[in-house]
Amino acid sequence: MYKIESERGDIFDVNMMIVMQVTVSGRAEEHELSEAFRAAVGSFEILNCKVVIDESGDAFYDKCTGHENSITFRDFDLGELVREQERRRFRLEDGEFLRCFVSFTGTDEMKIGFCMHHLGGDGKSLCYFIEAFLKCLNGEDCEYRRMILLNSETLPQEPKLPFWASWLIKSYNRKWRKERRVFGFDDMQAAYETFWQNHSTSVRNEVTPAAALRGRLDECRAAHIGFTSYTIAEMIKDMPGEQDIGLAVDGRLDGNRTMSNQATGISVKHRYDRRKTLVRNAAEIDGNMKKKLRNIGYKYFVLRFMSSFDPTLTDAVDLEAAGYFHSTVSAKLAELLGYGQKKKDISITNLTRLDIPAEYGKFRLTDLIFVPPVVSYGKNIIGMVTVGDHLNTTYHSYR
Repeated sequence: MYKIESERGDIFDVNMMIVMQVTVSGRAEEHELSEAFRAAVGSFEILNCKVVIDESGDAFYDKCTGHENSITFRDFDLGELVREQERRRFRLEDGEFLRCFVSFTGTDEMKIGFCMHHLGGDGKSLCYFIEAFLKCLNGEDCEYRRMILLNSETLPQEPKLPFWASWLIKSYNRKWRKERRVFGFDDMQAAYETFWQNHSTSVRNEVTPAAALRGRLDECRAAHIGFTSYTIAEMIKDMPGEQDIGLAVDGRLDGNRTMSNQATGISVKHRYDRRKTLVRNAAEIDGNMKKKLRNIGYKYFVLRFMSSFDPTLTDAVDLEAAGYFHSTVSAKLAELLGYGQKKKDISITNLTRLDIPAEYGKFRLTDLIFVPPVVSYGKNIIGMVTVGDHLNTTYHSYR
């Protein structure tokens, strides 16, 4: 069994579904797609596990003999699929992390939707699954990939957490002892039902064509800044006041291509200065981002910080945000962590250029749209990925 530590907050959050829609030229039969899906699932250790929560409240990935990952053949619209599937709880206790939907959109084209719980992996993980799936569809063998977790054994332990962070963790853990309870999958189901009665999301994708993308990239190269920083400056240039931007960051320590949630996060704050050019504002954002990413303590702070709380308190914060559970301690901590009114203004995950092949024999991946989940601590969630010569930017938020 593998203990769930840094990703503990993903268990009871009621919106932890990552979605990707791919367009594939070339057509396969349903039985071929089903067999390729089965083979691809079998090649990743994490997709053959289930989540268990023991009596003390610790959670683990445990191997299971019969997973519930599925493939379905039906027509779908991306936005409608997201709204439909995010309301359906992933049955983590039965080994359900991934749902695949295939629509035959033409005589020689397929549209495939992948809905994955964050405990099955991060955005890069789902790309690696898609690569394995298309390889299997082409009759290729896929190597078996064991899961790699970011936890107390693998995360950098130096520098130590700041004094204020250690004090805060100890204080809340001590207060929680009086109210402590262990939550189970029945609580998770009830939280889903409570939350989704009054919530619905919308999805909007914007395509930046080749010429416009090249122009922006040229500006970034000339100014020696990252494209994500440039994009943030564009997004906030008409917003008043200081904006708090969260950024999901690849936390892989060894560049592995397996499935598991190895994402970490940083944040930057910036007040757009209209006296300066867009590029100059972007340069300031870029400098702030790079400074934080170079700082190992800051880069992995959020994972080490959150995994130091009593795991059942982390669960309580998620359930507090869902409107299912309430206690004085979890309510205060939820507000402090940004699960209440002080959510991140913008949260961005940029997968950059798609780093999986486009060609798989007679099949060719021509497009990919990435929809990150509207997590409890974010307002406007943005997913970016460059595919071939164009950029897809997807906006996911509550209606």
